[in-house]
Amino acid sequence: MNNALETFLSSRLPIAGLVAYSIHLPDRVLEVQCLSKSFYPSAAEDMLTGLVYAGQTLLPANQQAAHYCWVFDCIRVYVAARSDGTSLALLVENNPGAEMDRIKDTLTAFIEQPSS
Repeated sequence: MNNALETFLSSRLPIAGLVAYSIHLPDRVLEVQCLSKSFYPSAAEDMLTGLVYAGQTLLPANQQAAHYCWVFDCIRVYVAARSDGTSLALLVENNPGAEMDRIKDTLTAFIEQPSS
């Protein structure tokens, strides 16, 4: 499953406006990548991991799939959380050049991807 998750996102890159991403399994962080020089990799990892864990506290008790978005001045963080506990977090520039249709399609496809 880990390779399928990593391949899932790498096959969709590059996406304009995507600053960083992380893939989280229920028990650990699988991958974090910073794609922009405008953000420190450690800051991106800390932010994405913290917001994924914050989102997990908001999930319904029956662990349904969910989408979350946190909006800041210059960035947005989107999280797609699957019912199996796996999550994808995308750190996106908050500007008109960001490919929002591709971001949203990626989040939806992640949720709909079958669990292994």
